[in-house]
Amino acid sequence: MKPELVETSTRDGSPLLRVWAARFGLSLLLLALVGFLSAAPIVRDSELRVVDTFFRLAPPPVQRSTVIVVLIDDESLWQYGRWPWSRAVLAKLVRNIANDGAGVIGLDVLLSEPQSPEADAALQQALKTSGRAVIVGKVSAHQDGPHWAEPQPAFSQAAVAVGHAHAVLDEDSICRRFPPLELTADGPRWAFAVEVARLTDARRASAFLDSYGIPRGEDSSSVVSAKPVLVRIPFRRDEFETISAAEVLQGQDLRAKMVGHVVLVGFGGVELSDRLSTPLATELPAPGIEVHAQILDGILTGRLLHEVPAGLGVVFLTVTCLAVVVAFRKWRGWAAIGLVVGLAIAVYAIAFLTFLWASRVLPAGPMMLAVIAGPIVVYAADFALVERSLTRQLLGLRAWLTKQGQDAGPPGNSDLSWKLALLQKLETELGSLYELHQTLLESTQDLVAIFDETGRVLLKNQAFEAALALTGSTMTLEQLRTRWIAEPDAPLVRSGAGQEGEVYLNGTLYSIRIVPLPPTRLSPGGGTVVTFTNLQTRVERDRARSEALAFITHELRTPLASIQGFADLMIRYPGSPDCEGAPETILWESKRLLALINSYLDVLRLDAGAKPLRADAVELNGTVRQVFDILRPLATATNMQLAQANDDAIFVTGDSNLISGAVLNLVSNAIKYGKPGTEIEVCCSSSADEVAISVRNQGHAIATGDIPHLFDPYYRARDVEQAKPGWGLGLAFVKRIAEKHGGSVEVKSEPSSTTFEIHLPAKTGVNAPSEVMG
Repeated sequence: MKPELVETSTRDGSPLLRVWAARFGLSLLLLALVGFLSAAPIVRDSELRVVDTFFRLAPPPVQRSTVIVVLIDDESLWQYGRWPWSRAVLAKLVRNIANDGAGVIGLDVLLSEPQSPEADAALQQALKTSGRAVIVGKVSAHQDGPHWAEPQPAFSQAAVAVGHAHAVLDEDSICRRFPPLELTADGPRWAFAVEVARLTDARRASAFLDSYGIPRGEDSSSVVSAKPVLVRIPFRRDEFETISAAEVLQGQDLRAKMVGHVVLVGFGGVELSDRLSTPLATELPAPGIEVHAQILDGILTGRLLHEVPAGLGVVFLTVTCLAVVVAFRKWRGWAAIGLVVGLAIAVYAIAFLTFLWASRVLPAGPMMLAVIAGPIVVYAADFALVERSLTRQLLGLRAWLTKQGQDAGPPGNSDLSWKLALLQKLETELGSLYELHQTLLESTQDLVAIFDETGRVLLKNQAFEAALALTGSTMTLEQLRTRWIAEPDAPLVRSGAGQEGEVYLNGTLYSIRIVPLPPTRLSPGGGTVVTFTNLQTRVERDRARSEALAFITHELRTPLASIQGFADLMIRYPGSPDCEGAPETILWESKRLLALINSYLDVLRLDAGAKPLRADAVELNGTVRQVFDILRPLATATNMQLAQANDDAIFVTGDSNLISGAVLNLVSNAIKYGKPGTEIEVCCSSSADEVAISVRNQGHAIATGDIPHLFDPYYRARDVEQAKPGWGLGLAFVKRIAEKHGGSVEVKSEPSSTTFEIHLPAKTGVNAPSEVMG
């Protein structure tokens, strides 16, 4: 059921408008839900992770970076000693880089502690001589909190500029953004990479700052915000040109690599560098100097990465929600699963292409969340519509039942209990009618044929075909009339709209009824229904119907009462601990009820001649195990144990449904009349002439006078007449099943136990087991 308006338009277009109004309403509801859930850390983290994949998938820029990284790596430390090096070594490093023609030198080395006057003077002179050197100041952790670690004043005066090297980590400890401007005690300070970019290409640096709305005037004393602007780092996948500091200190000719390029100097040793996790880092985090290089390269190449404006992001998210709602209102099942995958791929592709071509970051996380939460919202809305429609229909049905004089239950309200009670009543009524009609149809031997308005046969049952020998041929109504001979004492007479009488057909006397067929889809012009009832089998048929009615009315009361009781318990006290096993009990009672129905109806069909006795290869111990599976919950309820004396494969030829039904009846009786807390033992044995199935339970002995009558229909022992409900048909059916297989039944009663046995003739030539339970 799909409670959606048909998408067609009337003259004023109102149905179509209502459909789209409902869709927009669901879209806004989904948008609100996504907005609420987007505050969850898992959603924010997923959005960051999605954007991280963009950096890994994006192709590297066509031109290689002009930024060169000189690493103080493990090789350099091995040759020139452990850190800290003498400032004289650093001075030599700066001089050699300057002599090789580097455009700007960025030294990501903290110079806050003094060394010897000679070494400090050498480094100061090297920085001053280069004329284009930038050094760093950093925020360091102290006992009383973080403080700025500033370079020595002499170095600050010798360098062209001092930039901050402050790193910003997201909630997952990954560096994705940086602050271009930080506040210090001496005023605002540009980031290390921004200072280097301003010296390298002032125009590019100004464009970068303007794009993010950051003041770029030299006089930035007006910047007093304690919350800096954070800018996304436009990572590139390819690696930067790196040179070991040892090569530079050895005086190798590196002019071809360095001339006119920006050179950043920093740590690359595994144990020395301040490493940071980045979206591109896989196993080992990247050195901090590489993060500076990524920022600097983005500024110099103009690769600026911006968030989509909030308003435009809401538009994208709204369109996504609308697309999800429209899609999931049209498709269901496996198509819906494929739709979720397809929409997720489409959202990812759109966000990736926007990142790649427009350098904009869409709210991919909330958009993905809309795709995932969309089916829930749509199906919840459908469920609400279905529930409202169902409630309205149930109220109408309840009113109709009340008019018919039937008890329809308590008044309707918002609670679910009255609906369940009404549905349970309808299920019981329809189930009873279905079982009764099915039993009557299956047990009848009437010949039925339906003809259209031209007299051509439309439908006929197998009994009609067999009686008239019509296998593979057809017959018209006129041909049928020539086949019967009217009974003189009961000729055809008008009865209402049809005719009734008695006729001979192939020497057998039948009661015939001819009634008109109303126009149907099968026969728009109407037709005729002819029914023949074999009068010779009327007594047997009536007896079968009587027994079937007695079975339905009385023999099935116990499992139906159990099912009804547990269902009522679940409705009245859904939170009660007693309800925990109720569904299983209802299931097993239903299976036991179905098994009883099948076995009883099979006997009735055999008696009525409606079916032949099957010749299956039945493995008895397998049949016992399946009966145990059905009745074990009933035995557990009385603390009784079901046991097999042996597990050998014993075969017999017979009707598997009837044999299993007989065993089911005997074990059910053993549970019903046995002593609680005892064991019920079933033993299957075989000899040269016969096989035997015995069911033994512990309890009171059966009176000697009752034993000869136990297998008579409707007989019940006097000492259990009032204690145990029943109608006395079970053992009678067991006896008839045994006799139809050429066997017998007997009972042995002792003071503390009772044993029922079924004896069947042994059959040879059985090689493979067959289906045990029908």
